[in-house]
Amino acid sequence: MAPVEKRLSAVEADEPSTDTESPHGTAPPIDPAVEIGGRLAAHRARRGLKVSELARRVGVSPSLVSQIERGQSRPSVSTLFAMAQALEVPVDAFFRGAEEEAVPVQEPKSALGPASEHAREALTEGDHRYLVRSGERAAIDIDGGVRWERLTPKTLDHVDFLELVYAPRAESNPTLYRHPGSEMVLVLTGRLDIYLGFERYELGPGDSIHFPSSFPHRYVNPTDETARAVTVILHDHHGPSAPGKQRRA
Repeated sequence: MAPVEKRLSAVEADEPSTDTESPHGTAPPIDPAVEIGGRLAAHRARRGLKVSELARRVGVSPSLVSQIERGQSRPSVSTLFAMAQALEVPVDAFFRGAEEEAVPVQEPKSALGPASEHAREALTEGDHRYLVRSGERAAIDIDGGVRWERLTPKTLDHVDFLELVYAPRAESNPTLYRHPGSEMVLVLTGRLDIYLGFERYELGPGDSIHFPSSFPHRYVNPTDETARAVTVILHDHHGPSAPGKQRRA
């Protein structure tokens, strides 16, 4: 198969190839769907589950699980949460870069007094423990035109801190879905419509919302512009049992 410069298609991902470089001498980018599928297959294998058993736990068909693992399909947000719950892993276990661990270093020295060269080096290395550069985020591209970018260096036990990127007309899922925990969302740019049961809440830049994730919900970008938002997803159930009555957008 001749080398090409485009992203690998799902069909190409399943075909053997000896090409490792593009005509310009650089390795062609890997389709994010293939990366998600590989991580899903690895986690399923660690749990000792068959495709049919995972599909039963997630509530989807075995063929869909197989397609996701082979890079022929991407999971929706609701399917991603269900897969993580069934495999007992955090949702960011499927992120690109999620397997990279922070470099262990000593605690940065006190900033009091003149900083030594050693202290300055420790602070620089400490970036890997506390700081995430904008171009170095672990990320995942989900079905429906949605992208999640993790804002913490590593997975946290009880919370997800993410930036959401919704392409024009993107949606988290065609239907309402639910999962354990609670969510807080702050829209940065563009517009997001968040459906909670029969209610629709229109959020613009600077608007925020908090609701229990166990309440049926979905996210939609109804515009022709990309929408960005920051979200905090708590894995416990400290949030309210149901949304209070608010003005309908």
